Amino acid sequence: MIINDILQVIYAPKKAFKQIIENPKYLGAFIILIVFLGIQIGYEYTQFSKTYAEDTSLSHYATFINATSGNWHGNSGASLANDVNYFNYTVFTATQQGYMFVPNVFGNSSLQIKGVNTSNVSVTLRDLFNVDCSQAGYQNLSMVVKQGQPQSAPQKVTMSLYSLSDTDYYQKDITSSLSSTSTVNQWNNLTLPIGPNALGWTSNGAPTWSNVTALKLEFIYPANSNVTINIGALFFRGHYLSFTEYDSTGVFLLLLQAFSLQFLLAWILITGIMYLILKGLKSGVFWKPMFIAVGFALLVMVIRATINLVATLALPVVYYPFDLSGGVGFTPYGTLAYPSLYIGITFAETQAAFSNIEALTSIFRGINVGSTAFAYIWLGALVAIILGTLKPEFSLFKRLALSALAIGITILVLIFLVVGIA
Repeated sequence: MIINDILQVIYAPKKAFKQIIENPKYLGAFIILIVFLGIQIGYEYTQFSKTYAEDTSLSHYATFINATSGNWHGNSGASLANDVNYFNYTVFTATQQGYMFVPNVFGNSSLQIKGVNTSNVSVTLRDLFNVDCSQAGYQNLSMVVKQGQPQSAPQKVTMSLYSLSDTDYYQKDITSSLSSTSTVNQWNNLTLPIGPNALGWTSNGAPTWSNVTALKLEFIYPANSNVTINIGALFFRGHYLSFTEYDSTGVFLLLLQAFSLQFLLAWILITGIMYLILKGLKSGVFWKPMFIAVGFALLVMVIRATINLVATLALPVVYYPFDLSGGVGFTPYGTLAYPSLYIGITFAETQAAFSNIEALTSIFRGINVGSTAFAYIWLGALVAIILGTLKPEFSLFKRLALSALAIGITILVLIFLVVGIA
């Protein structure tokens, strides 16, 4: 009987709500709640499992450019110091209240290399890390470089990555990578592909990409001169984890809490708003039958969740770079996204990655927007039918107006109190 009442809400809502109001029982509404939670969490969990964030540690950034750590060593022609000239970069992170920006992500100083009347300066960073750059590990090494002196580009720049010893290393000529992007007295971003699939690296001895333990940069100029080079934002990147791989239990508990709250708030708010309006109109009404009828009407949220779950089939795997991943949050219709208004301050390659993600997820987001609009329009129609059953003397216009008011207020409250789960 309960299952029949639930199904009748879809194909015979007038008959269903008449029976529910005449014989109100909580069991059917609670069944709908449980089914909604199962499908909605399944939908969101699938979305989380297809959304990957770049794995890198913010805490390492300042450490990697700390000249006083004892881990940096210059050749005989180079002196090292930390300089207040630094690469000021901001990322946006999602919070419960919205978004906040984190300036100076890479620290408030840079590594400065100075040489006097020399044609060769080199620096080595050792004894600070053991990074997995294998097929399953980090795939890129990023840094920003600013050349103050001389005013011309180096003749040759070499990067060496050591593996456990000074005799086992990979080496690459990165002159073209640096000269093609380098502008004197400006920070220039440099990202080098590393790992077994990266081109241009030669091996010496028996290095392994699974254990990269030191790095060396060498700058060679065509003639002796004073040299000033600043290096910042040095970090390994290119290793991605899905949000569920980061914390599957935490994701599940977050979704369980969020969508339980969504359903219960919607249930209470819609009923409460109509109850207060009817009381204000001096129209007699009983809480229990209306409350249970609204609970049955929320079956449309189950259908919406089912459509969204099926829509995840159209969602490809997407990869958010490190400076976007912290800002990924819920949209009001429950999809994961990064706010486009902040994209203009990011690296050029980050903006390209964002554009690619937007293109890949456009169909999925369109389905979600459509299913959300459809669900609330349908819910409004069902609430109007409930009002007609409770108060047949009300005109159709009056029922629709009261229903629209209750649904509209509920959506606004859900967006402001439970961000992104309306």
